[in-house]
Amino acid sequence: MSDDGLEQELRDAADLLDPVPARLVQMATTAYTWRTVDAELARLVFDSLDAATVRGPGPHQSRLFVFQAGALTVDVEVTADGPAGRRIVGRLTPAQAARIECRCGDQQQSTTADQLGRFACTVPPVGPFRLLCQPVESASPLVTEWVSA
Repeated sequence: MSDDGLEQELRDAADLLDPVPARLVQMATTAYTWRTVDAELARLVFDSLDAATVRGPGPHQSRLFVFQAGALTVDVEVTADGPAGRRIVGRLTPAQAARIECRCGDQQQSTTADQLGRFACTVPPVGPFRLLCQPVESASPLVTEWVSA
């Protein structure tokens, strides 16, 4: 028997004889969500969908979001990128280098903002997403609200 086969048999035996309590799984999930508790929540201050209701959204129109937390602003443009997903192009103001994490469901993609604050990433074609921005010059990260585009 291979090591992988033995490992799977041991996992199956543990699941049968000593399953993980549902409450423990819930507690672990809740604890994981607190990992960014120190991050400042950036509030949504502009959504182009609000303006599109007047003119009517186009089928392939991009959507613009502006998030703000304190003196930092994050401008985000979301466009369809075919079946592969949605393309996110953003900019931090004031301009600064930062580490950016794009989260959508259980998927996460990391990228960086250059010295001018510009960044880009791709998220899955459906579902809400959020951005975690960790400026290089600042100790406190910024997290955007979850939005769907």
